[in-house]
Amino acid sequence: MTTAHVDVSPNDRGSRLRQWWSIITILLVAAIFIEAVFAGAMLSGVSWARKAHSVNAAILIASTFTAGLVAVVTLRRIPYGPILGLTLLSLAAVILLQAVIGAVSEKGANLLWVHVPLGVALFIFNVKDAVRARRLSDE
Repeated sequence: MTTAHVDVSPNDRGSRLRQWWSIITILLVAAIFIEAVFAGAMLSGVSWARKAHSVNAAILIASTFTAGLVAVVTLRRIPYGPILGLTLLSLAAVILLQAVIGAVSEKGANLLWVHVPLGVALFIFNVKDAVRARRLSDE
């Protein structure tokens, strides 16, 4: 059996990169939005929402950190790639800080006034990452 060699043009590669990283960053945006939904449910007294909020935060930290590392390594020679990777790593660090603030708030510290607006800022910051992903490989 023989395999045909298929040349992939730089435009095709750029299109695929934009598509994949757009999907990844949009999934992260959705996870951050769901975090707000779980927070609202938790504040409304829904019993399962606290656990969902906590588990989703852990998944969000791990997936954002992983996406950032993968982006830094695989997109280092792609226009806008290093910026996307570094902003994803920064986002992971701030989400971790957000989770720490939430955990301390749960133990009684009066920090919800920081936790809630920071969550909104994280959502906006991540939407900007989704926009950056759409620019990958544009020269």
